[in-house]
Amino acid sequence: MTVVPGQPLKPRQVVGGHYRIIQLLGAGNFGDTYLAEDLYAMERKCAVKRFNFVNKDSLTFDRAKDLFEREASVLLQLSQPPRNDQIPLFYAYFEENRQFYLVQEFIEGHPLSDELQKGKKLREGRVVEILSDVLPILEFIHSKGIIHRDIKPENLMRRNRDGKLVLIDFGAVKEVLAQSATSRPQTRPTVIYIKGYTPKEQLQGEPKPNSDIYALGMTAIQALTGLDPKDLPKDSRLGEVIWRNKAQVSNGLAQILSLMIRDDSWQRYESAQDVINKLQKPKKNGRVTGRPRKSAIIFNLTEWFRANPPSHPLRILAFIVVVGIVIFLVLPIVKSSLKINCGPLRALDEWCPWEEQSQPLNSSLSG
Repeated sequence: MTVVPGQPLKPRQVVGGHYRIIQLLGAGNFGDTYLAEDLYAMERKCAVKRFNFVNKDSLTFDRAKDLFEREASVLLQLSQPPRNDQIPLFYAYFEENRQFYLVQEFIEGHPLSDELQKGKKLREGRVVEILSDVLPILEFIHSKGIIHRDIKPENLMRRNRDGKLVLIDFGAVKEVLAQSATSRPQTRPTVIYIKGYTPKEQLQGEPKPNSDIYALGMTAIQALTGLDPKDLPKDSRLGEVIWRNKAQVSNGLAQILSLMIRDDSWQRYESAQDVINKLQKPKKNGRVTGRPRKSAIIFNLTEWFRANPPSHPLRILAFIVVVGIVIFLVLPIVKSSLKINCGPLRALDEWCPWEEQSQPLNSSLSG
């Protein structure tokens, strides 16, 4: 049975020489996913993803094929040991009749989106379980130099056999095919995104590993609030998502999530392991113990400061505290950069603020 480009595959059709289609699993803007059986592997069940590509220009097609093979080969590396079993095994990729296919392990289960119904708020413990399940997967793929780029509840499958979340449908292949689908020059790269889950640096075509952390943080906030991320308001001045007043959550977890979804990627957690370390710290009185990052201290003071009206009597006190902390943080930097020598002051029997009184003259700064 001949495969017609652009037309859905039918049951019992064979693609790639030995993948026999069983049924359609899902369809989207960038392709269809089918349940199939591998006739060369004792009819092993697998998921066959066919990507849409309708441009008939030969040069454009050749460019798309090169990019597809490059990205697909990277994904196949995830199946080499040592591997993470919460990522589907990637079996093969091929091009046939000017259509691109990716074959991977079939995960029996349901998407996390089935558990995040609109208006339903999950308890904090379940949200922490989601984070604890997914963060090690992100740490693994990021260590391989891979950014998922499409973290959302639909791409987190709850596996039937053990209840673990499995990360599916990597976005890199879709992006490179969409980028190469046009023969016209583009000033900006094509970006595949879902509103509410995608941070601004990814929208600008510059995804980073912590772009995935942002998307996972928004997924957790969706679970806590029962609201779709695109429906959450943003601070018009700072660009930060306003969500805390819509969820019952401890201060410790709220601080972690707020740092996961900072609008500025440089103020976000740098790695998934950073978030894991925070989650694993014991909590005391609703707060995460341990020394917080300097950016977290300033961020939380700023949030508190903005939450109080201008006439609030504690605002002045908060201002004094903020200034004091800034001085505390900046002073060591100034001290180390200026390399001030207090010898002349010591000679005049004057007090030197840059040295401890117990230190010998010029012992730490004279080099």
